[in-house]
Amino acid sequence: MTAGAAPWVLASGSPRRRALLGGAGARFDVRPVDVDETPEAGEDPLAYTLRMAETKAVVGAQRVGDGRSALGSDTVVVLDGQILGKPKDEDGAVQMLEALSGRGHAVISAWALAGPSGVSAIDHRVAEVWFRPLATPDIEAYVATGEPMDKAGSYGIQGHGGALVERFEGDFSTIIGLPIGPVLSGLVAAGIEPPPMSAVARRAAVIRGRIAAACDGMDRSPAEVTLVGASKGQSLGPIRDALAAGVTDLGESYVQEWQKKRSALKAEPRWHFIGRLQRNKAKLLVGEVALIHGVDSPRTIRTLGRLARERDVTVSLLLQVNLSGEHSKGGVTPDELSDIVNLARGVEGVSVEGLMSLPRPGGLAETRASFRRLRALRDVEARPESPLPSLSMGMSGDYDAAIVEGATHVRVGTALFGPRAPVAAPEDVC
Repeated sequence: MTAGAAPWVLASGSPRRRALLGGAGARFDVRPVDVDETPEAGEDPLAYTLRMAETKAVVGAQRVGDGRSALGSDTVVVLDGQILGKPKDEDGAVQMLEALSGRGHAVISAWALAGPSGVSAIDHRVAEVWFRPLATPDIEAYVATGEPMDKAGSYGIQGHGGALVERFEGDFSTIIGLPIGPVLSGLVAAGIEPPPMSAVARRAAVIRGRIAAACDGMDRSPAEVTLVGASKGQSLGPIRDALAAGVTDLGESYVQEWQKKRSALKAEPRWHFIGRLQRNKAKLLVGEVALIHGVDSPRTIRTLGRLARERDVTVSLLLQVNLSGEHSKGGVTPDELSDIVNLARGVEGVSVEGLMSLPRPGGLAETRASFRRLRALRDVEARPESPLPSLSMGMSGDYDAAIVEGATHVRVGTALFGPRAPVAAPEDVC
């Protein structure tokens, strides 16, 4: 290996795989390879995908020729037992999308690691994807974006194509093109990537990889997205692991729980309050947290402003919008948004940074539509002197989709910390 070279090479030119791995913190050089990708007679899709990944890894290691291992990978879309490759032209993309419309299909992503002595690891993952019924104008509009032309099956779930998907089962990164969690574990097992400091650190790396891939699909920078670790109900151990892994922003939903954790932690994260704020608890947060998500009451806004002026600070907040109309969720209605935005802008000591929302549980297409609507509402209310730059939307199950639709803050709990142990809600819950 030459001086300054990364410890291994990625034998793929896919920007999606590069973003997943780079965002996860892996160190590698990119050395794409071209191989014959013609399926063999009678070869089933899984056997084909594994063979392609293995071939690319072996060829990659041979061409590097300096003793380093190469990672090869391949992803196929399978409909009715047939492989849908990349479209040759726009007409081919339209035909594929018409075939996928309203139906389910499989996505197989395989990977292999090879070095001078041959293949050392090979594995795969399968995800199931269901498209919503697509009208011809939907298909033509999507093809016109140009996104389908280098994608297996003529779509990219991490980009505009995610709006075509009703739901999926399996790992999101498998559909993007590389099962990032298993691949990172394989690289660690091979001794060419350092082991994570903790299970939380491993999950954080996967999340960062997926954030980077979602941003790459929309020409955004991962630096535009703040990962807020939703630490409600988590013990101090996993929280300390998250801080050690570089998760600098934590979100709490109950004031008393936050106070206890804050006093117990030596490292001081940037705290976010992400629960429904009781007005009588506002005095405990002003000047102490970086951002309050989900304010929806004029009285609370005025109280925050008064406390901020008394303490000579500015309170940064997000206004919560209830897009679903569910009574169990807080937030103003879209029709009420302009009034509360204008009110908050007139309260000294308050800085309205943007909007926040919790979508109705549903399929990916419905969730993305909700995120898109919040972004559109923000764009309507934005002013040059008050641009409302922040959108807090997206949690463990849908943060990729939220980022594609413009999220600047994603609140990730279970996917980062693991499942919470059942506990009684603190006394200050609304």
